[in-house]
Amino acid sequence: MGILNKRVKDLIYGDGIDLTGIASADRFGNAPEGWKPTDLLENAESVISIGLRIGEGVREANKLAYRGRRHGIYVYQRFGYTLLNEELDRTAHRIARFLENKGHTAMPIPASSPSDPYALKGVFSNRHAAVAAGLGEFGWQSLLVTPDNGPRQRLASVITDAQLDADPMYNGEKICNKEQCNVCVSVCPMNAISKDKSVKVDIGGKTFEYAYINKARCRFGIHALSTKTLGRLDFEIPSNPSPEDYLETASKESPWQKMERVGSMCGRCIINCPIPK
Repeated sequence: MGILNKRVKDLIYGDGIDLTGIASADRFGNAPEGWKPTDLLENAESVISIGLRIGEGVREANKLAYRGRRHGIYVYQRFGYTLLNEELDRTAHRIARFLENKGHTAMPIPASSPSDPYALKGVFSNRHAAVAAGLGEFGWQSLLVTPDNGPRQRLASVITDAQLDADPMYNGEKICNKEQCNVCVSVCPMNAISKDKSVKVDIGGKTFEYAYINKARCRFGIHALSTKTLGRLDFEIPSNPSPEDYLETASKESPWQKMERVGSMCGRCIINCPIPK
């Protein structure tokens, strides 16, 4: 490991981050135009991926909420979503500052918001970066799955022109086997995860496949615009809702619910995934 790599990883782990890996920018050659590292930072050479796992107690709080103790979801929102995002963003900022103090340019990528709520896209795909950096593979629900945590981690990234040593991509036993498990499909309250329609992506010369996700229906779920995801009111949700459908429905939601919601109110595909067995 090069000296710069070691100092970057020492900083990351010193911040209490659980997972990190480095990908070379050329592994993203088949990413959509506009979302490649070099589209964001012209001379990008490396992408650093970082992750924080979701704790078992937080997982239990989510399960509790869906067993009838609704207030358990507040634990999941804060400690399974918003706080992890904040901590990841702080570390990404520190990595970028460290690299820029060494004469490089570095762009931290947020763990979640801000993002484009109309197109349902962020700045860059942290989950694709994590796969490129060797942290794991895609689960059928389209999220990063790792051998130790399954899909239960939040992610952020840093794009930089520093030439860091890339970590090998994951090459272990298959983590998610769709032929033997459809838990994520069956537990999705919004029926947003396709059972058979898939997306294929090439990262670093390896082909990955995961389910087609109806992101608009998923958004209705995470914002609890259905009693199926702990919403206080139930609304009729179109099979393929438009952004305008979402705005119209959101304008009618309970004001009490608006005040309590600070993060995802769902997470069922994350929490119920049986990986690791």
